[in-house]
Amino acid sequence: MRLFRAALLLGVAALPSLAGAQTATPQAPTGARTESVKPIDFTTRTLPNGLRVYAIRDTTTPNVSVQVWYDVGSKDDPKGRSGFAHMFEHLMFKATRNLVPEQMDRLTEDVGGYNNASTADDYTNYFEVVPANHLQRLLFAEADRMAALVVEPKSFASERDVVKEELRQRTLAQPYGKLLSIYYPKLAYTTHPYARPGIGSLEELESAGIDDVRAFHATYYRPDNAVLVVSGNFDPSQLNAWVDQYFANIKRPAAAIPRVTVQEPARTEAVTRTVYEANVPLPAVLISYHIPPERSADTPAIMVLNAILSAGESSRLYEDLVYRDQLAQSASTFLDTKQSTGNLVAYAMMAGGKPVAEG
Repeated sequence: MRLFRAALLLGVAALPSLAGAQTATPQAPTGARTESVKPIDFTTRTLPNGLRVYAIRDTTTPNVSVQVWYDVGSKDDPKGRSGFAHMFEHLMFKATRNLVPEQMDRLTEDVGGYNNASTADDYTNYFEVVPANHLQRLLFAEADRMAALVVEPKSFASERDVVKEELRQRTLAQPYGKLLSIYYPKLAYTTHPYARPGIGSLEELESAGIDDVRAFHATYYRPDNAVLVVSGNFDPSQLNAWVDQYFANIKRPAAAIPRVTVQEPARTEAVTRTVYEANVPLPAVLISYHIPPERSADTPAIMVLNAILSAGESSRLYEDLVYRDQLAQSASTFLDTKQSTGNLVAYAMMAGGKPVAEG
């Protein structure tokens, strides 16, 4: 196999505040038909221990979905422990006081359902979908791993190796694996913990210990830092009774939940970095623009902009760079919204023989 060495050009650009931009209010064409989307019908309540519960009933399905969202993510990784929140997500599928390792798979897959989890910068979520008559046991299981996770040294070491191998295969061994996972966040942020790669590093994953795991669970995996969402075919009164039975007695710790308070400073000038990687056959170019936090009133407009730029091969970016000018082999954008400052990111893989400067 030939060894290629090509440049990955990354840039961040200063952009006027989108929130302060003045735009004309568009007027609907005369006679245009407007359609409204029916709002989702749901109920919500908060238990005395702080757990927020959302219930969305749908009697047209034979299934039920259980989700638990925790307000903790990669930005909350302990210092010197990048990748820790993601590794902890894996450990939540191990033993609890009442469940053996991997029993969550048995509770879902053995009845024709499925489960999974994901870790983002700002949150971690766990979800299961099963036939509706299995709802009770999933509520019990989610409450048990919130309140009584058991992590043994052997299972911890094994799962840490799994995460390290995931890092090797999906990021370090892929030709462009580091572009979005490592280089982009480090360039997009100068101060905020978002700069740390959510997948972590081999060295910092290896340095994590089982005491770190127990402290992380005690600090963040608590009812007042979680949201329980149940949707599907269920009896509302029975759901409330089961939620009270399994979750209401989980204690709310007295200590405050640590929160990231760092604010990323506004960009005042463009910054460019060029990095070189082996096994990269063609140069890649990436540029990011800061955008407001995801709850900003401008977010829907930015979502539309992102779709116009790169949703499909008929999008503006693809039509211009790939078809018309033939500068790039592929081109796209993605919207990286966050609780704090996010990014609108555009990137392209250059066509053979085309210089990076033209991208």
